[in-house]
Amino acid sequence: MSNTQGQRYASLDGLRGVASLVVIGYHALLVVPAISALYVDKVNPAAFSLEWWLFHTPLRLLFAGHEAVLVFFVLSGFVLTLPFLKRPPTGRSTLAYYGRRIVRLYVPVWASVALAFGLAVAVPRDPSMGGWMGTHHAPTLSSTWHDLTLLFGTSNLNSPLWSLTWEVWFSLLMPVMFLLIRATRAARWWWAAIPLLMVISAVARFDAFRHALPAAWITADLLQYLPVFAIGMLLAFNRDRLTATASRIRTWWPIVAGALLLTVSPTVIAPNGYGPLQAFAYLLSLTGVAAIVVLAFASPVQRPLEARPVQWAGTRSFSIYLVHEPILVAAALLVGANGWWWLLIAAALIPVILLTAEVFHRFVERPSITLSRKVGRAIEARRPAPVVPVAQENV
Repeated sequence: MSNTQGQRYASLDGLRGVASLVVIGYHALLVVPAISALYVDKVNPAAFSLEWWLFHTPLRLLFAGHEAVLVFFVLSGFVLTLPFLKRPPTGRSTLAYYGRRIVRLYVPVWASVALAFGLAVAVPRDPSMGGWMGTHHAPTLSSTWHDLTLLFGTSNLNSPLWSLTWEVWFSLLMPVMFLLIRATRAARWWWAAIPLLMVISAVARFDAFRHALPAAWITADLLQYLPVFAIGMLLAFNRDRLTATASRIRTWWPIVAGALLLTVSPTVIAPNGYGPLQAFAYLLSLTGVAAIVVLAFASPVQRPLEARPVQWAGTRSFSIYLVHEPILVAAALLVGANGWWWLLIAAALIPVILLTAEVFHRFVERPSITLSRKVGRAIEARRPAPVVPVAQENV
């Protein structure tokens, strides 16, 4: 990830890599019926049970899948804004941006859908397993079409694709959002704009609000997730100011610990329903997510995030994200996973997932990056055809 001066935010790559590994742990845990019940059936775990320790204590940082996706969203907002800050958008540069972004997202997604489809055919889905595993159904033409287009929701053929729906929507709307931030000068009052965005996202989760919206199946989630991307955009606008402020801080561990604990704060609340208490916890979580991103580029946290193994995961994070879930689901179906013993198999699958991600990165993602750049350069290089005078046309 590069900043506007051409330097690379390697630490943000590292953060993305850590988040992708957290998502693997999250989906591996969801296979366990006792954990699945917490998320799918909203069952509150018995005090001091194993699932209670994994859900209601800071241990959940290791498996905070949804929060990791929010980190991805803030990072996308941050990184996609940087080139626009360096060179304000024009009509041609915006078209080039769209060409690059669409190729960059869709080519790997289509390849991951093909992989997931093949595994689903080879290892048939079994809805009778119940819980999270039971939400995986045999692929159909309609569900696969939704997964390929992304814009109007996805199936559970490869469940992480749900977040790509909002990545695509944000990518399409990002130039407009950038101009709105400029027009409203929101970057100058970011200290108020970011909390306002968090409140909009939290309010959009209330059932009463969602039901009042037209086409709520799409607009409600747009109002929930677009503000999260916009938080990253405002952080990009103010990155120099935030870095300067961070340089005056001498003791970091309370801030780092606080950001991490805030991120998983919703887990201290019973998972039943979404009311004012849950909304407040969600606001705290978004605060933690934003703080984690700032810490990644403006604090000593940069150093561990720039370690070679973390960087490897970071540069392959998109591939890890796209391939891990179909592999876990297929393996769980093959062994009939129905208890905690499954986690031993899941641990053994991690090298398989990482190896598959490496192959996917080399033969799908990296070529898609090269292609996206070529598309962008081709669009920027195009010149409008000269206007031929009418007199010459008649010669």
